[in-house]
Amino acid sequence: MDNLSHLVQLLAPQCSVDLHCRFAGQWQADHPQLVLGVIPYHLILRGSAVLELDGKRLTLSSGDIVLLPRASAHQLKSLTTQGQMAPLLTRQSGALTALERQGDGPLLEMLCGEFKIGRHGALLFGQQPPWLHIATQQRDDCQELGALVRMMARESQANAPGGAAIVTELSAALFTLVLRALLAEQHTEPGWLKLMANSRIAGAISAVLAEPQAPWTLQTMAERCHLSRASFARHFAASYHLTPQQWLTQVRMTLAARLLLEQPHGIGLIAEQCGYLSQAAFSRAFKEVHGQPPGQFRRPPAG
Repeated sequence: MDNLSHLVQLLAPQCSVDLHCRFAGQWQADHPQLVLGVIPYHLILRGSAVLELDGKRLTLSSGDIVLLPRASAHQLKSLTTQGQMAPLLTRQSGALTALERQGDGPLLEMLCGEFKIGRHGALLFGQQPPWLHIATQQRDDCQELGALVRMMARESQANAPGGAAIVTELSAALFTLVLRALLAEQHTEPGWLKLMANSRIAGAISAVLAEPQAPWTLQTMAERCHLSRASFARHFAASYHLTPQQWLTQVRMTLAARLLLEQPHGIGLIAEQCGYLSQAAFSRAFKEVHGQPPGQFRRPPAG
């Protein structure tokens, strides 16, 4: 498999589309801060809107997709500031909750949902900017993504047999197609997108994501790319904020956290599955990355 497929397999995201919004005239929608590991997204089907976050503004148009990788509080609002804001109407529409504000002026139609990658997945997304924006109608490589969004919109509103199941499956495909589109962009700031898009070190990235439990060293990672250790480290540093060894620990701890939450196995066995021969060493690394020992991480919060 390629490195994107390996990443999606590692994260095992839970994906959903939850709201179908139709807003006209002057409107505003506030979105609170969510827990890390939940990535809200908005798909603009028709019309325009403004996204505001930490004093910055982004104008969104038909076909645009925006993700909030830090789960940041944000606000979506109309371009117009004229007229009174109509009351919010809520009803069930097919597989989704429909939100509507009726007013004079251009209509905005959008789908809103979440990609849940868990606290473990947030490790790999923490260095991304506050929002990730894809203008699908301005790109020739986003035809499949645009077609998927249109199908999601139809299925979510049709109230046809199996609609909810289809929308759930389509939202999982949406996650991968969105990441594919983001990887195709030119990223100037170091982060996981730039790291995975770096063709000089792609062989090592894919191999580690496929087998994070393997006994990787700087030497064996460099050999995967037919580079010296110094050249590999230099290319890696240009794309990511951590050393290759620190990134390897991130990947292993991402896997470890998911296994702790999903599997009933003892911590010693999970340590082995993540490439640690010593449970003590595994527990130290886990606490350093996640801020708590693996046993405490696994237990659900009280209350």
